[in-house]
Amino acid sequence: MISLFYAGVLGFFAIILSLLTVRQRLKTEISLGTGDSEELLAAQRAHGNFIEYALLFLALSFALEIIGQIPDLAVLILGDLFVLSRISHAYTLIGGGNIIFRQMGILFSWIVILIQAVWAMIISGQWIISNIFGLNI
Repeated sequence: MISLFYAGVLGFFAIILSLLTVRQRLKTEISLGTGDSEELLAAQRAHGNFIEYALLFLALSFALEIIGQIPDLAVLILGDLFVLSRISHAYTLIGGGNIIFRQMGILFSWIVILIQAVWAMIISGQWIISNIFGLNI
C-alpha cells in the first residue's frame, strides 16, 4: 500500500508537469516540438525526465514491497527521498532555481533507484540460487 501512495503522488505531479508544458505551448503557440523556445524545452524535458525515472522507481518500489523482504520504513524513506528529488529537479528546470537543486535532484534519484536495484538483485539472486540451482546460502 505504501507504493500505491507514491504512485498517486507521482501521478499527481506528472499531471502538474504536463499542465506546465501545455501552458508553455499555449504561450509560444508551438504545438509540436519546441521551436526556439527554451522555456518550452525546459518544461517538456522536466515532464519527460520525470516520467522516465518515476516509472522505474515505481516498478522497483512495488516489486520490493510486494515481496515483503524489506522494511516498510525503507519503502517510505526511499519514496520520500525520490519525490523530493524529482520536485527539486523539476523546480530548477521550470522555476529557474539554482542548478545545484537540479544536480541534487538527479543524484538522489539515481541513489534511490540504485538502492532499489541492488536490493532487488540481492533478494531475487538468493531465490534464484536456492530455487533454480538448489543451493542453500
